[in-house]
Amino acid sequence: MDKFFYPESMAVIGISIGRITLGNIILMNNVNLGYRGRLYGVGKEAGELQGVPVFTSVDELPETPDVAIIITPAKTVPGFLRDCARKGVRHVVIESGGFSEFSTAHSTLEDEVRAIIAEHGIRLVGPNCVGAANKEINMMMAFGFFKNEGPPSGVAAITQSGGIGNTLIRIVSDNNIHFGKFISIGNKLDLDESDFIEYFLRDEKTDMILMYLEGFKRGRFFFELAMRSDKPFVVLKSNRSELSAKIAQSHTTAISASDDVVDAAFAQAAVTRVEGEDELTVAAKAFQLPVMRGRRVAVLSRSGGHAVITADACAKYEFDMVQFPASYIENLKTIYTTRVIAHQNPLDLGEIFDYTIFIKILEETLKLDGIDGIIFNHLFQSGYESESSRTFLTAVKDLVAQYKKPVAVSIMTNAEELLDINKNHPFPVFASPLQAAAALSMSLAYHERKTARDARGTAPSFPVDAAAIEAIRVRAVGEKRIPLTDEAHAVCAAGGIASPALRRIADENGARGIDLRFPVVLKLLSRDASHKSDVGGVRLGIESADALAAAVSEMRSAVSGAPTPVAIDGFLAQEMAPRGEEFFVGARRDPVFGPIVVAGYGGIFIELFRDRAIRVAPLTASEARDMVRSLKTYPLITGLRGRAALDEDAFVELICRVSNLVTRVESIAEIDLNPVILHERGKGLSVVDARVFFA
Repeated sequence: MDKFFYPESMAVIGISIGRITLGNIILMNNVNLGYRGRLYGVGKEAGELQGVPVFTSVDELPETPDVAIIITPAKTVPGFLRDCARKGVRHVVIESGGFSEFSTAHSTLEDEVRAIIAEHGIRLVGPNCVGAANKEINMMMAFGFFKNEGPPSGVAAITQSGGIGNTLIRIVSDNNIHFGKFISIGNKLDLDESDFIEYFLRDEKTDMILMYLEGFKRGRFFFELAMRSDKPFVVLKSNRSELSAKIAQSHTTAISASDDVVDAAFAQAAVTRVEGEDELTVAAKAFQLPVMRGRRVAVLSRSGGHAVITADACAKYEFDMVQFPASYIENLKTIYTTRVIAHQNPLDLGEIFDYTIFIKILEETLKLDGIDGIIFNHLFQSGYESESSRTFLTAVKDLVAQYKKPVAVSIMTNAEELLDINKNHPFPVFASPLQAAAALSMSLAYHERKTARDARGTAPSFPVDAAAIEAIRVRAVGEKRIPLTDEAHAVCAAGGIASPALRRIADENGARGIDLRFPVVLKLLSRDASHKSDVGGVRLGIESADALAAAVSEMRSAVSGAPTPVAIDGFLAQEMAPRGEEFFVGARRDPVFGPIVVAGYGGIFIELFRDRAIRVAPLTASEARDMVRSLKTYPLITGLRGRAALDEDAFVELICRVSNLVTRVESIAEIDLNPVILHERGKGLSVVDARVFFA
C-alpha cells in the first residue's frame, strides 16, 4: 500500500501534447506542487510536457514505474492495463469513468479488468476515482489544480466519490486542515475503504480518518476495524435508501431499516457520523482539540446576548453548566473588577477589553477540576482587534495543549475576517456558539462510546443444539414452507431460550386430552400466516379442555371461511404467561454488517412506537444492557410511578442468548420473539411467541 502514497515514480497514461487533457492536468499539477519523484507520460505522440517526457507506449518507459495512472476512455483501459502488466507495473490507478457506475451493461469491462489484475497480481484503485495524494511528498493524482498550502496534518481522507473528494480537499483547506494523505476509491473493483483504513490505522503519521462513503464493500470488516481503532473515524455516509429490497417478513426486519443499522453500528464502534461537508469540517476541528471527557461546560463570552444563545446550545446538547466555585470567583476579582456583570456561568466578559485578562481568566477556568470543556465567544471588531485576536488564539492554543481540555472558540466578526482566521490560523475556530457546542458534543459522544466499546468485555457463549435446528430447517425446506410456531419455539429451546409449556394438537379430540395447566392460549399453525392475529388465529384465556376443543372448532371454521385461503397445519396450545410488560427481541442477517440484534418495546404496537435498540452481534452483556437502558420505555423496567421493577437481568440474558444463537447458526436468517413478557424483578420473563426464518 505504501507504493500508492510514496511512489518514487509515476506514469500517467492519457497525455496529449497538443491539447489539454485530464492526464495533462495530473502531470502539470505534480510538477507545480513539486512532487519529489520521477514523472512520465504516455500518449499518442512522443514529446515533452513541462519537462516531463512523454512516450507513445508503456513499453517505451525507461523504467517500471511504481504506479501507473490510467485516464483514457473506458474501452481502452483493459489494453493499457495489459501493457502495464507486461512492463511489470503492480500498482495501478484507473481514474477513467464509464464502468459499472455508468450502467450495468458496462460491468463486462470491469470483469475484464478484474481478470487481468488477478492474473498478474496487480493492486488496483478505482475505476472512476481521482486516486491518491500525499502532502508529505507533494504528490497529487487528482485531475485538478491545487495549491501547495500549509503543512501536512495527521488527517487522512477516504472518499468513494472523486468529485466530493475534490470538494473536501478545498473545504478543509479553507479551514486550515490539510490532509496528510488522501485516497479516492471509486468503484472499489479491488482495493476498498477497509484496505485503506487498515493502512491508515498502521500509519504513524495519521491520527484521524475522514470518510465519504456511499456503501460498504465489506461492512463487517469495516465494523471490526472501527471496533479496535484508537483513531477517530468521521464518516459522511450517503445513499440512505434500503440496501435490501426484500419485503419485511417479520417485525425485526420492519423496524431495523438498513440506515438504522448503519447508525447503530457506528455508535457501537464509536464512529462519528455527519450529515454533510460542513458538519464533517466541524468534526475534523473538534478532533483537533483534546477529547471532551464530561458534560461540565463553562461559557466565557464577550457578549451577553451570545452568552444566552450559548446557554441554549448547551441545553440542546445536554451539557451541565455548573456553578463556579467561590474560590474561583474570588480569584477573578483579583484579575479584573466589574461594576455591573455578575460572576456566574455563563461568564459575561463584555466590560473587558484587555486581551491579557481574557487569557488569565481562560487559564483559571481551565484549572478548575469541575470543568471538562469551555466555549469562548469572541466578538470583536476586525478594524482594530484583528492582530490582538490572532495573538489571543495562539495563547488559547498553548493553554489547550498545557491543560489538555477542549476550548471551542466561536468567532463573531465580519465575514472576511472570519474566513482569514479559518484559513490561516492553526487553532480551530467555529462560526457560532451552536457550532462550538456541537463540536464539543461530537467529541464527548466519541469519548463515551469509545469508553463503553473498550470496556465491553467478551460475548457470553451458550450451548446450542445445532443438529436439532438443522433437522427443523431440513423439514421446513423440504416441505417448501416457513417454520411453524412450535418449530420456532423448538429452535429457541435449542439455543437455551425457554417458553411457557406448549403442545401441538391436530384437532378437537387432541384438545380434550392435553396435559397443560389452564388457562391456555390457542394459536393457529399455518405456513401461510406469519402474523397469526391478523387472520383470527389467536384465542386467549381458555379455561378448560372442553373450551379448548370448542375454540379449535371455531378457529378452524373462521380461518376456512376467510376471504383469502389460509393453510391449516394444526393448532398450538400454550400455557398463559403471568402478567407483565410486553417487550421483544429479534435478530436478522443484515446484508452489510451480518448478524444484528434488535430489542425494544413489543406487543401489537411494536411497529407503531418503534422504540428499539440495534447492535451488531455477537453482543456482550454490557452491550445488551446498554440496549435495554437506551429505550424510551426503560422507566417501565425500573418501575414507573410506584409500579414494581421488572427483571432487567433476564431481559439482558435473553438478548445475549439470541445474539449467540444467530451468530452461531448461520442458517437462521431472522428470528422474532414478540411478545416477550417481562415479569417482576427476580421472576424472569416469558417468551410468548416466536418466529424463525431460514436463509
